[in-house]
Amino acid sequence: MDWAALKSKRVRAAYDAETRDLHVKFPGSPPVKHADIPPHVHQNLLETDDPYFYYQYYIAPSRVSPGPRQPASVASYAVKLVLLLAACSLLMTTGLDPDHGGVFEESELRSN
Repeated sequence: MDWAALKSKRVRAAYDAETRDLHVKFPGSPPVKHADIPPHVHQNLLETDDPYFYYQYYIAPSRVSPGPRQPASVASYAVKLVLLLAACSLLMTTGLDPDHGGVFEESELRSN
């Protein structure tokens, strides 16, 4: 994969035709990887007079995060759900009228 200078001379791009990965390097920042970029988009980036605009409009939305993301485990979701349910239960029990001990008569409910 070879890096090519774009018309702005400061931005460089490299394209892997097999994986369709595009890497773009701006001055002062690490390369950014974009997945599943069609070959014509890479070619247009090389040929455009304004690579910054073309990049922002057509390529930037497909950015891939630099590090691999770890999938969240079922256990982490379970813990979050338990904590959420506990917080809801606590809010519901403390929101009841302490004078009635949480028990309301039918006539009290209808008057409101």
